[in-house]
Amino acid sequence: MNKYVVVLIIPLFFACGRADREKAVKLQAKNDSLMTQASQKDLAINDFVKSVNDIQGLLDSIKIKEEIISRSTQNVGEVKVSTRDQIRNDIASIYSLMLKNKHEMETLSGKLKSSRLKLTELQKIVDHLQKEIADKDNELAALRDKLANMDRVIASSTQKIDTLNNIVQKQSKDIADKSQIIDDQTTALNTAYYILGTSKELKNEKVIKGRRILPDFNRSVFTKVDIRNVTQLPIQNKKAKVLSNHPSTSFKLKMQGKKVDTLQITDGKAFWSNTKYLVVVTD
Repeated sequence: MNKYVVVLIIPLFFACGRADREKAVKLQAKNDSLMTQASQKDLAINDFVKSVNDIQGLLDSIKIKEEIISRSTQNVGEVKVSTRDQIRNDIASIYSLMLKNKHEMETLSGKLKSSRLKLTELQKIVDHLQKEIADKDNELAALRDKLANMDRVIASSTQKIDTLNNIVQKQSKDIADKSQIIDDQTTALNTAYYILGTSKELKNEKVIKGRRILPDFNRSVFTKVDIRNVTQLPIQNKKAKVLSNHPSTSFKLKMQGKKVDTLQITDGKAFWSNTKYLVVVTD
């Protein structure tokens, strides 16, 4: 009897062992699947976080450029051409960053939709980023409008400056012309001419005839002087006589020994009042 019991127990023992092993294998497979899913979930979350950080970094770069533009455009009328060009370049850079952001956002949204993970908080972050990108689109449009307005203001200011420059140039030319006229008139008023010579020399030069000055005497042989600087003329001759019309009280012939040394002009204004041509005959 005991022999038969032992025989029956042995198959039952082996049957229980197989069941446990199969159950253990299934549990191990399920555990491996869960581990794989957890690993995939971690990878997906890390990928999402990296994408979010990249987008946020681009948005921060845009914000910095916007602040620079805001400071540069506080006084539109004082913006230099180089500053305006820099603003234009910054806006173009912002536009490029916005395109990159939109591409990153589309990729992130695609990843989130295709993922089997249900991450509510991540979806909220994505929604927030999409809204922020949309806001930046509106701000970029406003910056472009501001730049266009700045261009109009600068163009208007440039036109006004050009007009003022033209007025200043014209006035400067008028002043220069008038100054030249005044200088010429002053020079003419203070310019006189003189000639010294014997009767024969003055006659040959067609200045006098006899002891009289010709009405149309030859003016080209006279020496020009500035009456503001001339108070005397050298004679250095035994004789000298002033033939031109000058008040006798306005000059005198200074002698040195038996020679006439110089003609001294004692009253310049009176001396040149009648004529600006002085003729002295030395015989």
